[in-house]
Amino acid sequence: MKIKVLHVINSMQPGGAEVMLTNSLSPGGLCEHTENHLAYFMAPSYLLGNLDKNVKVHFLDYRGAKDIFRLIYRLKKIIQENNIDIVHSHLNPAGVYAHFACPKNIPQVHTVHTTYSMDNSQGKFKSWLEKYFYLTGKNANVILLSDFTKEDFLKSVTFKGRAFVLNNFVPDIFFDVQTDKSQQPLRQIKLIALGTLQPLKNFEYLLKVFSYLKDYPVSLDIFGRGDKAPYEAVIKKDGLKVRMMGHTENLKDIISGHDLFIMPSKYEGFPLSVFEAMAAGVPLMLSNIAPLTAIVKNNAVYFELDDAAKTAQQILAILKNEIDITDMAVKAKQYAEKTVRRKNYIKNLLDIYEQALQ
Repeated sequence: MKIKVLHVINSMQPGGAEVMLTNSLSPGGLCEHTENHLAYFMAPSYLLGNLDKNVKVHFLDYRGAKDIFRLIYRLKKIIQENNIDIVHSHLNPAGVYAHFACPKNIPQVHTVHTTYSMDNSQGKFKSWLEKYFYLTGKNANVILLSDFTKEDFLKSVTFKGRAFVLNNFVPDIFFDVQTDKSQQPLRQIKLIALGTLQPLKNFEYLLKVFSYLKDYPVSLDIFGRGDKAPYEAVIKKDGLKVRMMGHTENLKDIISGHDLFIMPSKYEGFPLSVFEAMAAGVPLMLSNIAPLTAIVKNNAVYFELDDAAKTAQQILAILKNEIDITDMAVKAKQYAEKTVRRKNYIKNLLDIYEQALQ
């Protein structure tokens, strides 16, 4: 008999956590092993159409802070009426609300999708979160995305539950992408960057970098949701070879048309886009921050975030073939094959569920 899992998340708007959850609940994934319910608070999107037909979806229509008690009541009702065995929450405040809704006899598994000590997006709520969720969650099981994020979390929080490491995964289709990474010298470089247009993604830094590359055959496409206007104003004013492309639902086909993936983030957890690029055979250029170096290791070119001119020189060194990105991409794909296949993620997640139920 399959165990019944309630997955709880804030919204279904595309983001790293939302895409990963959707992919795990798509045909051929977790639904082969468990009976799955998905409760989300707001913002439906095309991602819902990618779910396995057997996933039971509960839209809670969250309308703000005054709606919290109704939201928790709805979650409790879903748990009771469907005889849920495990509650698996993603992000916060979804994790906190699920914690209050979850009976003491039902284990909760919560995935922390960022590097905890570096994520200041929750402000004062973060201290409240530590006191009322992590510190009281004796029946809670926390999933961290890498050994680094686990160590960081346990240094930051006095946690009474169990902490597990579980790498995210990328869809198998990315491993099938055909990219032409021949040994021919590069005549130009087309870079691609991905992510929501928000400060932590640090795309402003890339605009500074490209101010030093205006006279070279180097261009950048930035894909992601958000307000493009401030970026486009700088691009137009400075004459940069950068395009703001907006959101895409077709990354698999787009990524192969680029020579280099670049990520200037100030902090990260386990960014799927990095491993999607790796799986597709696209070489990486990443900010030299511990969360990224810990999970990508020597499979990328790293750059500092305080010297745009030096970063531009690294890109020119790649253009001049002074840095071999072709061999790096091959080895990176082999590394991704070992670490971010969905079948491995599902197997390890089921093991965590089994331990949580004991």
